[in-house]
Amino acid sequence: MCGAGPASCACPAAVRGPLICCLLAISAGLAAADNSAPPESAFVDPLTLGLNIPAATVSSGDGRRVVTNDDGDAPVVARVHINVGAHRIVLLPDGQLVARPIAQTPETDRPFEPATREAIARRLLVGRLTGFQTKETVRYLYVYNTSQTFADVTSRILETMFKGVVAHVQAQKIEVRAPETPLVVIMFRTEAEYQQHRRVPEGTGAYYDVLTNRIVMYEESPLWRIKPELAVQQALCTIAHEGAHQILHNIGVQQRLSVWPMWLSEGLAEFFAPTTMDRHMKWKGAGQVNDLRMFELEQYLKSRSADETSGQLVAQTVGAERLTSTGYAAAWGLTNYLAKAQRPAFHALVREASRLRPLEGPRRVVPPGVVPDNVRVFKQHFGDDLAEIERRLILHLKNLPYTDPFAEWPHYVALVEAAAPGRPRRQANVFHTPEQAEKWRQEMLSQVPEPQRAAAQTVVREFPNRLLAEQFARQWLRGR
Repeated sequence: MCGAGPASCACPAAVRGPLICCLLAISAGLAAADNSAPPESAFVDPLTLGLNIPAATVSSGDGRRVVTNDDGDAPVVARVHINVGAHRIVLLPDGQLVARPIAQTPETDRPFEPATREAIARRLLVGRLTGFQTKETVRYLYVYNTSQTFADVTSRILETMFKGVVAHVQAQKIEVRAPETPLVVIMFRTEAEYQQHRRVPEGTGAYYDVLTNRIVMYEESPLWRIKPELAVQQALCTIAHEGAHQILHNIGVQQRLSVWPMWLSEGLAEFFAPTTMDRHMKWKGAGQVNDLRMFELEQYLKSRSADETSGQLVAQTVGAERLTSTGYAAAWGLTNYLAKAQRPAFHALVREASRLRPLEGPRRVVPPGVVPDNVRVFKQHFGDDLAEIERRLILHLKNLPYTDPFAEWPHYVALVEAAAPGRPRRQANVFHTPEQAEKWRQEMLSQVPEPQRAAAQTVVREFPNRLLAEQFARQWLRGR
């Protein structure tokens, strides 16, 4: 979610709690997102991306080189990323994008020379990062005060991912290029240090900053004290998610400062994010099951039949200007389905998005946060029948192999026994929280005809883990 700052993509951790698919659009917004308004894809206000310059006519930088100062006031040769009225957004040798007045950036014939990892490290190890360690690889510079294990695992995931993401993108017939500047990853040991570096919303475990071109994350979270192995799994998934953003922005797939549909940008990052929890703790590969996101979708899937779809889940996910944590899960599920079941159309959509220029993207947003053009473009590629797409999506997700990351946590069985015409006498379902179980119990009870409702028997029971809860539910349904 671009919620850690105007020009940042941040990944909210999956959280344990009621998993209701409450995305950001409602009926009124979705109605406005139909074809009633003309497309309005143009250039967005630079302020929305964290650039403190006024909106104005946008033109290509055409690779021009200019002389300016870096953020340490040292003169450098920068390359023009884009022109905005009387300002330029230029690429500094260390990979950062900054705004400069055209009048203060004379053109030059001198070459643009990317900074070395060593030079960037020297600059970063001043001030708040004094005393941090550094690690250099072919493409990356890691700056950290975390445990060595965390730094090594992060490096292993990102290095493996880079090759895998490039190979996957090339298969979509999208031209890729090598990163021009080193990819920088900053890792803090604690959340307090991380927040001191830059204040971001609570629950944001890491972010990729489009302007600085850096990933920033922290190692220790409150979950470490409660469930260390789950904390590691969430951390690994977050590393891969932000790593995907950084890679895609540096190999030419997503031009920096272009505005993609939120569901596609975050869904694609989640598509690349699955990692393993074995002794190697590594990247699993593009398109593998993302267990943390499947966990968030599980309760929604339990309550939905593939034959009773309205298309609202797809419409809400595609049209959302911003995504909740559950919205990230829905975006991952939709991306996973489309990338596998409608591959040519999905690849065509990604290729189209890759051609969006800096600051280019849909501008019109209707309350309460729906982007009509994103819905329109989706329908152009995949058709108007969102209910059918949702039906196939649900079937696809229900057939995916899934390992519950909370399997060893308490689970709750909701039981309903009622004699009602045309309905099973006994119903049972397993949930992660008592609130979910109680909600389902009430819903099932409300479906029992009034004459039989008073005699119905219902209860919610707690079990120490998922296995025991499911065993009990199966036995109870068989009448044992």
